[in-house]
Amino acid sequence: METYDIITNIEIGQQIFENIPNDIRPDWAGLILSRFDSHIKNIPGEIKEIYSIIDSRERWMEAHEQFNKIRVFLLNHKNYQPESYLHLAEMVAKVTYNSSVKPSPFDKDNGWYIASLALKTAQFFDDDRLEEEVKSAILIFNRNKKFTYNLIAAKDFLVYKKIDEILWFDWDPIGVNKDGPRDEYQSYVPRIFELKKSGAEKQKIAEYLFTVETERMGMGGTFENCLNIADKIIKAS
Repeated sequence: METYDIITNIEIGQQIFENIPNDIRPDWAGLILSRFDSHIKNIPGEIKEIYSIIDSRERWMEAHEQFNKIRVFLLNHKNYQPESYLHLAEMVAKVTYNSSVKPSPFDKDNGWYIASLALKTAQFFDDDRLEEEVKSAILIFNRNKKFTYNLIAAKDFLVYKKIDEILWFDWDPIGVNKDGPRDEYQSYVPRIFELKKSGAEKQKIAEYLFTVETERMGMGGTFENCLNIADKIIKAS
């Protein structure tokens, strides 16, 4: 599936979105939006807040008001670039609210535009690796159709993916996430996923990360940073 086709053909965006279970849509949309966290210099607070709403199903209804806040920010910052990033955030908020199944939902076709807006935003940065990361997140369920009808497996798969992203973008003890091999830390994901699934506390996950940093990699590392990364992993849902 070519990037150009996803951007220009809304029917492809519809097919991608409709293939995702309702209960997974907010996490999927949030994962796509988060691909830009390291590329946007100053992420608007209105957009940062949507992540915490997505992380708690009980708060999905708050996404309606969050959409209004993002829209106000857009109207007050008409020269913001890339504008498509703000429109993407709006759609993420709308999809999240609709998944709450509360009254007065947004139009159901809003989710169809997420793929197109995300790839338009990626093209703004002219970064091939970013574009591939975004495309991978967009097609995460199209490439793994076995999860479409297994909600538990789908949620686990998203958590696994989020752990991989946290290690790559936030942990990155070697400092290679700009131009190094994308699979650099993927061998550590299964163990961390296992720890998270078993209900391990932040301290235990941080100890594992610190051991990997200092003993396997021979890096200096700080336990405090490992605690911060472990906290993000614990909160990933």
